[in-house]
Amino acid sequence: MTQGRGRASYRSKVLLCLVSTSLCVLTMEIVYRVTSPERAFFAATELANFRLNPQNLTQFFEIDPSFGFRPILGNGLYRDDGTRVNAYSLETPPDTTRLLFLGDSVTARGHIVDAIRDLYGENHYEYWNAGVESFNTVQEVNYYRRYNTAVAADHVILTFHLNDFGTTPIAFVNRDGAIVVFAPNRPLREISPWLFRYSYTYRYAVSLMSKTAMDRTGVMEEVRASLADLRGMLDQSGTKLTVLILPTLLPLKAWSADDRERRAVIRRFLGELDITYVDLWDPLSQALSDGVAVTEPEGDIWHPSPDVAAYFARYVRHTGVIDTVQNLGHRR
Repeated sequence: MTQGRGRASYRSKVLLCLVSTSLCVLTMEIVYRVTSPERAFFAATELANFRLNPQNLTQFFEIDPSFGFRPILGNGLYRDDGTRVNAYSLETPPDTTRLLFLGDSVTARGHIVDAIRDLYGENHYEYWNAGVESFNTVQEVNYYRRYNTAVAADHVILTFHLNDFGTTPIAFVNRDGAIVVFAPNRPLREISPWLFRYSYTYRYAVSLMSKTAMDRTGVMEEVRASLADLRGMLDQSGTKLTVLILPTLLPLKAWSADDRERRAVIRRFLGELDITYVDLWDPLSQALSDGVAVTEPEGDIWHPSPDVAAYFARYVRHTGVIDTVQNLGHRR
């Protein structure tokens, strides 16, 4: 009898523990769902510009698990091949080199692309812009694979921003009809997007695992793998690849330790992968020395102005990376 009562007492304690835990989890879920629906603890960073944008971004972007989100194609802003609308045909004229620019909002807004066009003209070059607001390198490479290969470029020019170390985001449309985007602090393959969207307990649990140095290392290695993947695809098609490293738009002494590390890491990765790159720090430094307003808008350290973009383009021409590409015409 004593043994039976002991087992009953143990079962009662286990049941009480389960009920208490369930009530705690339920309370946590309700409290955060009501008070802080966008809280991710330390598991991710919200890209709040999507949710708080005064425009209805569902007119321009859609949820896509392969990228988290992507532009709606064929809507007047982007073509079906994933590039910004232009007047070019997929059939390239003879003696024409097709340049395809990959990147985030810096590329999408076109100042660097336009500055390069101003220098090289349009007699022998085409300029295709596949930049997407808030994309990172992992998204850009997947986007190229699915859509941009149709462009059959002779030269792919990827602009790598120092904030482009990231993994595929978690994105969804919330009950208010706004797009919500979270940038996870660890590779997405280690996270359940469905649980992350619906469970704050899960977000908290992921955040506990995210307080390790391996998170940063894992994300950076995923970026390296994406760059290697892109180079492999382009090698197979005989397409040249150049990466433009876009520095933080501040004097070097104002850079954070994180900025410096990221620049060193991307230069190391590109060197290891034998990918041609142009570090745009030197022309930025010259523009700052000349008193040029380097940001647009003022105070935005991520988006270069047309004036500093002209410095970048002249530096790119000085390196000769575009001049070395001739129209191959072997894929068309």
